[in-house]
Amino acid sequence: MNKYKERILIMGKESGARIVLPEMNDKRVQEAVTELISSGFEVLNHTDFQDNLDTYLEYINSLPFTDNWPEKNLREYLDDPLHFSMAMTACDAADGVIAGAATPSSEVIRSAIRLIGIHPNAKNVSSIFFMIAPKGDTAYTFADCAVMPEPDSKQLAAIAGDSAEFHQLLTGEEPKVAFLSFSTKGSASHYRVDRVREAVEIFAQKYPNIIHDGEVQVDAAIIPQINQKKISGSPIKGKANVLIFPNLDAGNIAYKIAQRMGGYSAWGPLLQGLNKPVHDLSRGCSIDDIINVSAIGALQRNIYAHI
Repeated sequence: MNKYKERILIMGKESGARIVLPEMNDKRVQEAVTELISSGFEVLNHTDFQDNLDTYLEYINSLPFTDNWPEKNLREYLDDPLHFSMAMTACDAADGVIAGAATPSSEVIRSAIRLIGIHPNAKNVSSIFFMIAPKGDTAYTFADCAVMPEPDSKQLAAIAGDSAEFHQLLTGEEPKVAFLSFSTKGSASHYRVDRVREAVEIFAQKYPNIIHDGEVQVDAAIIPQINQKKISGSPIKGKANVLIFPNLDAGNIAYKIAQRMGGYSAWGPLLQGLNKPVHDLSRGCSIDDIINVSAIGALQRNIYAHI
């Protein structure tokens, strides 16, 4: 077991969080839940909370998207285990939801936004992939790889701030943020480059104590010798561990290349910006993937209790 996984599993168990995995018809989820419980995690079964249905009906009836829905529609909506689990979490019967093994990401994210809600300090939901090197000695945070197709400068800066905090939580290491581009410090002129430069300026004003640089190409971000050659004096010194991609195309392609060709473990997509921890799973996820992401949702309990 690598040091990152060990840290996350220990912190997840120690949090005492109550996690719900609604896709119990999936054999992988069943096996993961069995292992989680045997390891000391508290995993709730949403079917044990049917006695609280009236509470959850009242809650979803208060939300804008159900305006003028008859009670029959509200009940039908909560018949879906994903929606029921989200309502449980919104009403503090659970601390987080892990889903996506058998549900499209779009549905997981839409349900989370509708029922859990976006935290007022975040304004947008985005995602990270936590990428662990094959030897387990290095980890990166890639963002955004799953949610926002074409973030503007303000959104890029916000994604970077959330991702830096998430990286520090997962690793215990100081985040070093690189805003990626096909340009390094003016080597190219293009409106896409301008968007990244503006994001760096916004980030610098809001997060002056987080080490960062941009716009930079990925080799200058992660290889010290190239960083020294291209941008001598860069604060990240070619040791960036939080990589902010300019759009969803770049982020999604990059994490899959790192995973499939580079042998990196890819944990996620992990959602950020919500009122409670909700994390998505790839429909091709393994039992270990489910366990790892569940542990991340659990360890966030104490963080979310104070925001």
